[in-house]
Amino acid sequence: MLTETTQALPPRYVSPAGPPSAYAMLTRALSDPASVISDAIYSDWSLKLPGPRSPVVVSHPDAVRQVLLDKDGAFGRNRQLRLLMRRAWGKGLAAAEGESWARQRQAAAPAFKPAAVQSAVPAMAAAAERAARCWSTDAPIDLSVALARIVTEIVMTTLLTGLDDADLDAIAADVPPFIRAAAHFGLLDLLPVPDAWIDRLRGMGRGGPEQRLRAVATRLAAARATPPDRVQDIAALMRGAGPLADNLLGFLPAGLETTAQAAAWGLYLLALYPEWQEAVYREALAADATDPALPIGRQVVQETLRLYPPGPLLVRAALRPSELQGHRLHPGQVVILPVFAIHRHRQLWDHPDAFDPDRFAPAAAYDRGAFLPFGAGPRLCIAAAFAQTEIAVMMAVLLRHFRFTPAAPEPVISLKTTTHSLTGLHVIATPRRG
Repeated sequence: MLTETTQALPPRYVSPAGPPSAYAMLTRALSDPASVISDAIYSDWSLKLPGPRSPVVVSHPDAVRQVLLDKDGAFGRNRQLRLLMRRAWGKGLAAAEGESWARQRQAAAPAFKPAAVQSAVPAMAAAAERAARCWSTDAPIDLSVALARIVTEIVMTTLLTGLDDADLDAIAADVPPFIRAAAHFGLLDLLPVPDAWIDRLRGMGRGGPEQRLRAVATRLAAARATPPDRVQDIAALMRGAGPLADNLLGFLPAGLETTAQAAAWGLYLLALYPEWQEAVYREALAADATDPALPIGRQVVQETLRLYPPGPLLVRAALRPSELQGHRLHPGQVVILPVFAIHRHRQLWDHPDAFDPDRFAPAAAYDRGAFLPFGAGPRLCIAAAFAQTEIAVMMAVLLRHFRFTPAAPEPVISLKTTTHSLTGLHVIATPRRG
């Protein structure tokens, strides 16, 4: 196993060294919560942000399970999370609660069963192959952008169908600004007025990216409106289970942005660590193209998700007086589960900042409450297995074509909404010979 003293460490997010100032709490706590969480959370099990009834941040796996499994109904979504889900999903799956959520999740489930994921592998590989033939090797490639286009094609040829190349290009470009707008929070969001008023004041629904994506979702929903429909994609499965256009609009960012970012980080890490890149390459050469087991590639995917979790934070609120990790919580008080810190916690992982896919070797052991790239509990991401397979297949195909080396500029990591680099993830792609 590599250690932090025997390898150069990959880029990491720089947390503040001490408690946030009152100004930071006022200006950044809502829009960028990770930026006000001190680096003590990498070694301590909890901390409370300054201010009365301010958020409590907990990282112990037992506390994580207490909040996410929520067996006694003590925790639920806070207002900002409900706003985000409604902006992105309307009344669709991820925004729904209770019976509506259960009905919609059950309807979508067949698209993400193991057999369905396996049947999508050829389309995943084909999308990566087409991209590889078009990539330029004359200049650095920003993986954040390049992988987004591949992931868009995969989603639109496996989970959703009926779009052409122009649609795919537009969707890949529109999803990131749509997510940024939906996830932007400020003091306006604290006003004691109905949520719809806040959205109108902020201009939600009037932005170009949202309008264009909603038009695509509405068009896809209309195409599935009249049975019988021989196309059994996610749209056909969810017809009648909930508002179809809302669900399609929600699946666009959910299925694209986080997976594209994770895949980009994975290839960037392989560019930094050529010994692992060659191991994944050799495995890819030997793999069955239609049924790739890719155990080494999957270890790399899991280690990538540990170091750079797509969703860096999970947020809940106390629904009644509760106690958590020694903190007494009042109803409405926010609880933050800092996935980015749990994945690098000094008491949970050996050499937590090092890149070491052997952590996820078959014989390795780790606390499942310390690894939360897709959440946990009833709200565990329904597409977790699909996304991991998609990333592993993309990496395998692209590595058959190219050898990757890192290029400037170096990543500058932000944890605002997703784990991403403000400067992109740039590599040189050198064609492999023979």
